[in-house]
Amino acid sequence: MDQYKPLIEKTIKTIINQFHRKPYNFFNEHEFHQYCYHVFYSKKEFSKQFTTKDGKKTNILHPEYPTVKRFDRKKIECFEKDVKQGVRARYDMAILNPVFIQTNPINTIINRNIKFSSGKQNDVISAFEFKFITNHDKKFQHEIDYDFSKLSNAQEVNLKYMLVFANTIRNEVDYFAKIKDFKDVNIIYVVVYEENNKKKIKIKRYPNV
Repeated sequence: MDQYKPLIEKTIKTIINQFHRKPYNFFNEHEFHQYCYHVFYSKKEFSKQFTTKDGKKTNILHPEYPTVKRFDRKKIECFEKDVKQGVRARYDMAILNPVFIQTNPINTIINRNIKFSSGKQNDVISAFEFKFITNHDKKFQHEIDYDFSKLSNAQEVNLKYMLVFANTIRNEVDYFAKIKDFKDVNIIYVVVYEENNKKKIKIKRYPNV
């Protein structure tokens, strides 16, 4: 799976560069999600199809891919898949491991029904959570904390990315200041803004290593 990380990082840079060039191309988060999916799918490595154990073909890139564990969105709590608390969530986008596809039936790959779910380490090469902010508001803190919880508890995922984009610094806050342990979650915060009628970009990565 090491071959995918450089390509993932390169694709993220493409998204950042496009956002820097045209920060007002996106009116809402859903539109931004669609663009991110488009950029990844345009790479042949992410649109390539593989055959499941029971003979069905599917590609490795999927939006709104279900988590294995369950979550309480309000309290931001995580539960194991066999605990009857919370509900299953979804990653904004996931890149599945070709080996996972080739060695399991389609019901396990789709991961819709918990009784067919696998949840084994490295089933998913990478999972992504996206946030697009046009007006900094305290509601985003809770949503970002919830996305971080999903990723930090994703034992089936190898590479975990949270991409937060904003086109304003007005009322900006540090959404990640309270996180003491980033675990294996890669967070990239990008804001494009105007200062003295000039466009500027600020990029922060967490953890800062």
